[in-house]
Amino acid sequence: MGRRRDGVRWGRVVVVLFALAIINVPYVLHEWQQHRAATDGVLVTASVVGVSAAGDDAVVTFRLPKDVDEKQTVRTVKVHHDVGVRAARSHELDVRVLKGQPGSFHVDGQVRSWAPLIITLVADALIALLVVLSWRRGGRFRRPTLIGVALEDLRSGEEGSILDKQDDGSYVINGEVAQSGPSSVVLALRDRDVRIHLREHANPIAVGGRAQVRAQLVG
Repeated sequence: MGRRRDGVRWGRVVVVLFALAIINVPYVLHEWQQHRAATDGVLVTASVVGVSAAGDDAVVTFRLPKDVDEKQTVRTVKVHHDVGVRAARSHELDVRVLKGQPGSFHVDGQVRSWAPLIITLVADALIALLVVLSWRRGGRFRRPTLIGVALEDLRSGEEGSILDKQDDGSYVINGEVAQSGPSSVVLALRDRDVRIHLREHANPIAVGGRAQVRAQLVG
């Protein structure tokens, strides 16, 4: 029994790459900004607004100096317990900030959050799963296969997919021959396959060709 093998569908490749970029680029940019803040940031002294316990660590809320952050936005950072204790006592916190970008900062003793990485990896895994499912289903998400019985011999088909119900309840089906055997043939339509049982009818169309047939659907 033959089976059609599809080539690479570059349109779908572009869509997948675009989706991966949408998910991963913001995370990569955020990590790069954090790295720049830690290595190239200007050291300033922030005013501590409050300190609260977070398990074995501490969450410090603070405001950067006005010449660094004119809006005086209250920001938070999770730090090791000893850093939180010092901040609570002195009401000050040493922060490295990228010039002109007060939202990009780093504190010595800062506790890294793994949530963004986990979310990104989960999203990547979901896309990979969708790609695998799409590939296994012939390059697209397909509806369940229909079953039909041929009412005539198969003949050469046209471009495109047709599943057209006739007045007598039968269907005119047009698609690409995806599988071919002595007793049945599978026609691949745009979003689903139709397996046609030939009974006594002939199929002169080879795998990869386009065929049309009138058939009675039974499932």
